[in-house]
Amino acid sequence: MPTDNPTAVRLLIVEDSEADYLLIQRQLRTEGMVFESLRVDHFDAVDKALEQPWDVILYDYEIPGLDFDDALPLIKSRATDTPIILVSGTVDERMAAGLLRQGLDDFVLKDKLLRLSTAIDRVRRERLERSGRLAAEAELRKLAMVVEQSPASILITDTRPAIEYVNDAFVQNTGYEPEEVIGRNPSVLNTGNTPASTYRALWSALNQGQTWRGEFYNTRKDGSVYVEAAVVAPIRQVDGSISHYVAIKDDITAQRESEALIHRLAFYDQLTGLANRSLLMERLDQAMNKCRKAGQQGAVLMLDIDSFRFINDIHGYDIGDHVLREFGRRLQRELADTDTVARIGGNHFAVIVERLGATEAEVTDRIKQLTTRLHERVQQPCNLPDGSGQLRHATSMGICLFDGHEEGPETPLNRAELALQKAKDDGRNMARQFSHELKVQVEERALMEARLRSAVINRELDMHLQSQFDIEGRLLGAELLLRWPQADGSFISPMVFIPLAEVTGLILPIGQQVFDQAIKLLQDWQSKPATRSLQLSINVSARQFHQPDFVDQLRTRLQKSTIDGSRLVLELTESVVLDEFGSTGEKMRAIRELGVGIALDDFGKGYSSLSYLKHLPFDVLKIDRSFIADMLASPSSEAIVRAILAMGHALKMHIIAEGVENEAQWDLLRRERCAGYQGYLFARPVGMDQWQPGDFSANGSPSAQVNRKE
Repeated sequence: MPTDNPTAVRLLIVEDSEADYLLIQRQLRTEGMVFESLRVDHFDAVDKALEQPWDVILYDYEIPGLDFDDALPLIKSRATDTPIILVSGTVDERMAAGLLRQGLDDFVLKDKLLRLSTAIDRVRRERLERSGRLAAEAELRKLAMVVEQSPASILITDTRPAIEYVNDAFVQNTGYEPEEVIGRNPSVLNTGNTPASTYRALWSALNQGQTWRGEFYNTRKDGSVYVEAAVVAPIRQVDGSISHYVAIKDDITAQRESEALIHRLAFYDQLTGLANRSLLMERLDQAMNKCRKAGQQGAVLMLDIDSFRFINDIHGYDIGDHVLREFGRRLQRELADTDTVARIGGNHFAVIVERLGATEAEVTDRIKQLTTRLHERVQQPCNLPDGSGQLRHATSMGICLFDGHEEGPETPLNRAELALQKAKDDGRNMARQFSHELKVQVEERALMEARLRSAVINRELDMHLQSQFDIEGRLLGAELLLRWPQADGSFISPMVFIPLAEVTGLILPIGQQVFDQAIKLLQDWQSKPATRSLQLSINVSARQFHQPDFVDQLRTRLQKSTIDGSRLVLELTESVVLDEFGSTGEKMRAIRELGVGIALDDFGKGYSSLSYLKHLPFDVLKIDRSFIADMLASPSSEAIVRAILAMGHALKMHIIAEGVENEAQWDLLRRERCAGYQGYLFARPVGMDQWQPGDFSANGSPSAQVNRKE
């Protein structure tokens, strides 16, 4: 059968009479129908023809060899949606009505073929309508399944609004059964956690016929609060009127909790809950903008808990953490909600105070009151968490005012850091404010740092030696001291450039140079009988000592040089010992295993805790020169010196008195059996090329017997 005309009606005609078939064709053409047709008259032909799609099947009831009761089930199973019209001359209306009940769509008597075209059009139209209706019903069922099985909570309300439908996800997420919420307002989920502004925005959009998107902070039946991302839209009827609202909601509680955690990790200190450095910089930038617009000044305060490592080492890290948390809480209690308190590392805190005032007098008065109040508050005794007592600590503070016209938030923050460093340099436990004078000092310090860096690179630092003697004036050895010569012949004091080297990190290459020179000098001494038994002391900085590979470096140097390690003494200050106290003892014992001696320098100047003297393996104790200088005029200084000597004897430590400048001091120290001496009375520091070994004689000059260069 030709199929090149897509608009033609495709007719399968089951008819045994060729004449009747032609009659049907002629009648349909007369009616103007465009069609294509195929006549079949036996079972196999019907079965074959059903392999093709047909628009309508015309069937003659009585066909020899083709039983209607056999053919109809075949046709209905193979052409499910194809309408069937009975066209017969032997079936009366009563019988035709019975056949219609078996699934036929219409019947036309052969003597009334005039209505055949109309019948074909009608059954095709009805079948199309039925197919559309079935498809729509299938879509509705599918949509209902999607809505019911959706992982998103879906509810439909009327315009009051009263809930008319909720899906299973709503039930699972809220804990409410459908019968508990049907007919009720969706506000059953609202217990006041969602801002009123959210609902105003929602109804503003819905009243204008618009879709609203936002978030609800709703409450489940069990009382737990959750966050939902919601889309609420109006449902319109054919005439455009709004009859219902549909809300589609996703539980985003876990997402919001994750976002909140990420935000806390990014902007808040995990130990204290205070702002961290990132958030501090944001807040400082905002505060500067406010001050600039308002014509006022604000302030950045930097605060340090002085010697916090001592708290950790003596009391433990749990107590240290407790002190940090309490320190932050005290700052917060003394400041306004608009101010910011941050912990920006270790025992380092920062405060931003906005709008102190517009006039200099007002700002000066308020910042003075504030810093005094903060200083008094944070220094009050801190109760230990186990109730075992209280802990006191000192606090240093640096202050910088800003008006918002600075280059950026880094500027006032850096200036506050400089003011804090100034407070520490001036003795700690005090406050200092950044000023132009301090700025000049900073610039001079930057210039000195550049010059010092050049001096280190070019090895321009001089090594001097100052001899050390025993109680009889016999030479014990010498201390290697650094000097920084200038072009005019003067020297910059180590008290000036060593702290700068510590801060800038230059102390590490300086320390390497000192070690190199010390090894070289000991090799020379070891090769000569007059100096073979002497010891050489060198100072080791905290930064150098606490390098992870410090002991390995020392071991390598000794092995390569083959010098006797017992001839070398490392001098450590109390600050070196107290930094990282837990690992210091282990490192010192490793140094002792190499045969190298260890001296505690400037004893009495710092904490002078008997506990670390007991637990750390010191060989030598050097009494700070300040006590030696004052002991003849100050009974308290003399008492301290006597106590140090008695303690050193009890601990079987070799004691050296530093800064001995006259015989009266020497006499007193000898009466108390001080074992070693160093100072101008015996020998001044001299360049290495000028130093000569020799004992100390009573007239204050080295003995002629050994005062010669080997």
